Amino acid sequence: MFFEGPEKKVELAMAPGNPSLRSRGHDYWKSIVAKSNAQVLSTISNESMDSYLLSESSLFVTDTWLTMITCGRTDLVAAVLQLIDDFGVDALQYLVYERKNAHHQEYQPSNFFDDCRQLTQRMPAKSYRFGDGDDHHVFLFHLDKPYAPAPDDLTLEILMHGIDPTASRVFMSGPSRKKDFIKENSGVWSIFPGFQVDDYLFEPMGYSLNAIRGSKYYTIHVTPQKIGSYVSFETNAVEGDANETISRVLDLFKPQSCDVILFQPQNSRQKVRCNYPIKRAVRQSLSSGYRVTFDHHFKPVEGAAPAVEIEL
Repeated sequence: MFFEGPEKKVELAMAPGNPSLRSRGHDYWKSIVAKSNAQVLSTISNESMDSYLLSESSLFVTDTWLTMITCGRTDLVAAVLQLIDDFGVDALQYLVYERKNAHHQEYQPSNFFDDCRQLTQRMPAKSYRFGDGDDHHVFLFHLDKPYAPAPDDLTLEILMHGIDPTASRVFMSGPSRKKDFIKENSGVWSIFPGFQVDDYLFEPMGYSLNAIRGSKYYTIHVTPQKIGSYVSFETNAVEGDANETISRVLDLFKPQSCDVILFQPQNSRQKVRCNYPIKRAVRQSLSSGYRVTFDHHFKPVEGAAPAVEIEL
């Protein structure tokens, strides 16, 4: 069994004077999730945000902005197009659509270029590739419109491949692998203190977590399969030094490689550091007001591994 862990993501912000996104209600957001061929498994809320844990990743909705992430064979662009049709482009201050390269692109309902062709029929836009086309990379599409993000508006993504087998086993389902076991043994509940947590353990494997505190969130999605294991971590709770969070997350999963992506306002100069050697670094300022850093890191090998025997 193989599951496509790498994700697609949309984030958008509404212009002032528009109705609250949260006021549309849970049924509306369930219909948007269904557009992407995913389902809502559970929800938690606080005074600032509604969090939806999905069959394939996450949705976070505040009054003025949302972030939706989907994995597997979901069709996120269909949900994005529905949002644009419902809200109207003029109501959007900011929109970014992102895709990580897939293990098996041939099984996806579309590719990034298909998605862009549909999105550019609705809005002026620019798109970029961060990283090498024949290696780990992320595609990014954004609404080409001036936007001034708040000074503390930072988003950190850590996309990890080849997670350590010991870390991976914690997230396998089974008689001894319950959510309480994960809470006590994985470390994912304690990345940030004081967050309300919602999580789900999939059968036969896989784990998702949403955590919220005020308008801050973090989310983790674990695909612990033997071949193609993958973990994604994302947060907007970048307070102080982002590198402390990066080190904490990498220490939990000890991946063979990772992409570290940081969105920050253009006048912010938070520098990203990682204990792993760096293979590729990309820096790009967007017309939508953000500066994006992309660093691809790898873990040096320790000796030679045996060949993998193939059954005939």
